[in-house]
Amino acid sequence: MQLLSIGYPQTLTQNVIYALPARRCLLFVDTAGAALEQSNTDVMTADVNITLVDGQKEVAGGFIRSTAADCIVTLKPL
Repeated sequence: MQLLSIGYPQTLTQNVIYALPARRCLLFVDTAGAALEQSNTDVMTADVNITLVDGQKEVAGGFIRSTAADCIVTLKPL
C-alpha cells in the first residue's frame, strides 16, 4: 500500500487503496467528476463518500480510494 505525501500532485488509480498521512490535510482534486471514499480500515469495510466542495475536502488519517476513475490529488497541510 502506498502512503500519500503532502505537497505535490499524485495520481490515485481507480479502486486502489492509499494510506493518508497521519495528520489533517486539505485534499484538492482537479479531476472533474472525481468520486472518492475514505475509511479507517485498509480494506475499506466501513467507507464513506468524500463530498468535495469546489474540489476540496479536509481529510484526516486512514485510507482513501478513487471509485469513478483515476484522479490527481494534492494534499496540503492544515
